[in-house]
Amino acid sequence: GAMSNRNALFGRLQTQHLAVNNLIQWGDHLSVEDTAIDAQHKAIFDLGASVYESWRGGGGVEVLRPAVDKLANLLPAHFAFEERMLTDIGYEDLAQHMAEHRGMLDELGSMQERFHSFEDGHESPGGSLLAPGWPIMQFLLGFTVGHVMSSDMSYCQTLIASRAGVRGNA
Repeated sequence: GAMSNRNALFGRLQTQHLAVNNLIQWGDHLSVEDTAIDAQHKAIFDLGASVYESWRGGGGVEVLRPAVDKLANLLPAHFAFEERMLTDIGYEDLAQHMAEHRGMLDELGSMQERFHSFEDGHESPGGSLLAPGWPIMQFLLGFTVGHVMSSDMSYCQTLIASRAGVRGNA
């Protein structure tokens, strides 16, 4: 009957929550073997996890806006640091990697503008269920899952090789 359907849905939502929570959890499997970059990634992941929790708890613009601002400070600094390091080690996919960074910063910039144009307590015209936390969650998942797990992992070998004194295409 209706009861078991509701339980099934609830179970599904719980599973979804666990999945997102795990995706934005920092772990050693995400290490790129560089202490500074790992620490920066972890800080961004931690911010993501706290945004997710406050969003799940029904946090509105006034709760989420400071997180977006914090992200807008963390991310450009992290990207600049990473790009300097990748330049130093002669990473061959640097241009592509930097293009991904640019795209994310543009997206973050327009998200930050949107967050600052909302008034507290007036999230969205029509009061959409998902606003205003949804875009920032998508962004954070794109960064944590999309970028760190794929693009950043791909320079890991180059980095290790460069430390062993092997340059570029050896």
